[in-house]
Amino acid sequence: MVKLTFLGGCREVGRSGILLQSKNGSKVVLDYGIRFKGKERLPSEIDTENLSAIAVTHCHVDHSGGIPLLYKSSNAPLYTNPITLRISEILIKDMLNVSKFEYPFGKDELDTMRQNAKFLDLGVRQKVNDDIYLTFYDAGHIPGSVSILAEVDDKCIFYTGDINNQETNLVNIADPTFVPNIDVLITESTYALREHPSRIEVEKRFVENVINVTDNGGKVLIPAFGVARSQEALLILEKYNYDGKIYIDGLARKICNVYQEYPEYLKDINRFVKSLKRARFITEEKYRDSAKRSNAAIIAPSGMLKGGASMNFVKSFLEDPTSAIYLVGYQAEGSPGRKLLDEGVFEYKERIRRKKINGTLVAKCDREYFNFSSHADGLHLHEYINGLKFHNNSKDIFCVHGDNKSATFFAKELVQKGFNAVAPEQDETYTI
Repeated sequence: MVKLTFLGGCREVGRSGILLQSKNGSKVVLDYGIRFKGKERLPSEIDTENLSAIAVTHCHVDHSGGIPLLYKSSNAPLYTNPITLRISEILIKDMLNVSKFEYPFGKDELDTMRQNAKFLDLGVRQKVNDDIYLTFYDAGHIPGSVSILAEVDDKCIFYTGDINNQETNLVNIADPTFVPNIDVLITESTYALREHPSRIEVEKRFVENVINVTDNGGKVLIPAFGVARSQEALLILEKYNYDGKIYIDGLARKICNVYQEYPEYLKDINRFVKSLKRARFITEEKYRDSAKRSNAAIIAPSGMLKGGASMNFVKSFLEDPTSAIYLVGYQAEGSPGRKLLDEGVFEYKERIRRKKINGTLVAKCDREYFNFSSHADGLHLHEYINGLKFHNNSKDIFCVHGDNKSATFFAKELVQKGFNAVAPEQDETYTI
């Protein structure tokens, strides 16, 4: 019998972590991420004795950020792929450098993580030991993202990670028909309560708005997550033949370069390279000043206006009624981006001559949210699960990676469809 323990990501979005243990005591960890709020930033600690493998679904730090901690006491292989490892390192280093929270690991553990990485291609059944096999499947979330099939003893446990089975411009969709019969499903539930608007209609409206602003003498700031969302926004502008100036700043610029090094993880590398040729990378302050003076679209992290390169532009845009700030990613409750959308104000903190200054600006510019989510919504989560095949009498589903309302509601919906579904809580262990 397999023991399944939920270390994190339970009725919350953040610090995803799952522990599987065979009857002989072999262990495998699927994801080990962090969250950015509260005293408990990491998943529950585990005894790394008999830890046979770690596998990560993708590079976002809510899935990968805590993995170096496991390498304080283990040298287990980390199953991943080259692009996920490369960007995970970038994001974790950045997290350690800028965070005020003191994580219980550092660059030494990150180096050990890298040294123990083993690359696994999609669809390849990897033997870990006599008890455990791992196989990766495309998750459709971001470049390099995977879902994981873990075969432990005689049970097939499928963990979606973050999935998307709706068309985007950057990566191919997740397709459940490639997955063999399973006994247990562990699924994300981030947007189980929502229905995303038509992607094509949102794309068209986004580009039309950008064109209207820039043709009328204004400029557009597009705060976007540096990994994937910035590049998706760039591809959308290229797709609809936006011919104005485009600037890319901060982490988004670095990730664009990484993506070019790993073309096999992109949907259409030729189109991506074409879009990059039309953009200008901001590598010096003089280019940033030039961008501010141009009728241009400027793509700059962070996606929630919490910091990053977007801070170089946001104030001047807020005070300009001819310009616009178009947000293209999730805006958490209480984030500056969310307040800008809901209340029309931007709250900021800055240091001038060693003094901390808090301020509030009322937005004079246009502002709007465009939903370019890389997660499946409720309708498409059900569609994905309907495409999976379960072994006879096997209908166990665990709903994770969603807030309390989303995870529990999704589980109830699945129960109504005949599944044995639950939204587990932190540290709960199930025998399957």
